[in-house]
Amino acid sequence: MKRIGTLAVLIVLLLSAQLILTGCASTPPKEGGTPSSDTALRASFSGFEDVVIPSDISADKRKSQVYSAGKVKVGLLTFEGRVDSDSLADFFLNTLPRSGWKLMTTMKDRAYGLIFLKDDRVCLITIRETWLTTVCEVRLGLVEKGSEVGKGTTTR
Repeated sequence: MKRIGTLAVLIVLLLSAQLILTGCASTPPKEGGTPSSDTALRASFSGFEDVVIPSDISADKRKSQVYSAGKVKVGLLTFEGRVDSDSLADFFLNTLPRSGWKLMTTMKDRAYGLIFLKDDRVCLITIRETWLTTVCEVRLGLVEKGSEVGKGTTTR
């Protein structure tokens, strides 16, 4: 009787080891902590086809707003996920220029601020970490025609 109990424990241990090892073998490796282009998706649900969003973060539609401004769409897209803010910023810094966006500036304090320009549009990306997740806000807007890059306009 004691032998049957030992045999059952041995079988359970072998099956557990097999599940753990096959689970680790099927996990794709990450290179440098940056999401690869294979894991990226386009934010086409919102009309921002040229802004690539990694699939590691998911859209928060309650905190997102998209508006039509003529032929283009502008607005705020909010995403959340359990990712490293540095690798998320690196993802945008490497991916958006491939879609024709020109990096204007980057800022990092408690949060990241990335500003890109493309044609008559501007894209401001903020990335900040909360207690449990990383929040990424992508704002797209229009640049005033006739204004020069680097020179602000005054409002009254």
